[in-house]
Amino acid sequence: MTTSFQRISPAHAADHIRRLHAGVRALALFDTRDEQSYSQGHIKGADHLSEQDFSYVVSTLPKHIPVMIYCYHGNASQVYANMFADFRYTEVYSVDGGYEALAPVLPEPPALGADASPELTAFIEEHHFEANNLNSPWHHALTPLMRAALSGRDDLAAELLTYGVNIHLRNSDGNNALWLACVSGSAALVQRLIDAGIDLDNRNLTGATALMYTASSGKHEMMKILLDNGADPFIRTDDDYLAVELAATEECLQLLRHTAN
Repeated sequence: MTTSFQRISPAHAADHIRRLHAGVRALALFDTRDEQSYSQGHIKGADHLSEQDFSYVVSTLPKHIPVMIYCYHGNASQVYANMFADFRYTEVYSVDGGYEALAPVLPEPPALGADASPELTAFIEEHHFEANNLNSPWHHALTPLMRAALSGRDDLAAELLTYGVNIHLRNSDGNNALWLACVSGSAALVQRLIDAGIDLDNRNLTGATALMYTASSGKHEMMKILLDNGADPFIRTDDDYLAVELAATEECLQLLRHTAN
């Protein structure tokens, strides 16, 4: 079986790289520009890659690790990406536009400002988060937004969103902040995250979505919010279960009755 690489937009690439920086995404990131350009500036976490280095890299890098390559403008990276694909790496990306397009969409992480509320400042200190990086994870790869969601703190989540925190990060189980907001049972917070553009159908490491969680835990109020906002009830877990097949209460079954066989 042959594999091929994927061309990826700078914005999409940036999302993968932010997850790498947050420690919730495995990714081998390579910069194929000349050494001087690399030394003058490169994306955090990127290793320099040349033709001379390639044989060593493919002999040591496991095939299941996703690979992303950028160059000057997005042309040479496609050549390297094709080489990785030829060596049967299963997930290979070439960044369109190269470094010049990618660097501007990876700004410095949001930091706690002098105008932060005392509640948010105390929250950051209490949970040992980095005040100069509000996307930074702590225990179980929870970011400040995820911890606020798990605690049902809509006020803190709202304030964090004003700082531009990344809503797409996932914890060590592959769950995003929406799942954790459903755990807390805060309807206002769930709707706030949805309105902010969080992935409604994010699948965790077992393939489960927030909708499946609410079904299996009998949280029909949370489930209704998700369905009303377009959550997909036909996604299956890695074990081939639909949300309706996981429903724990009659209320949940009623909300999902249209998906039953």
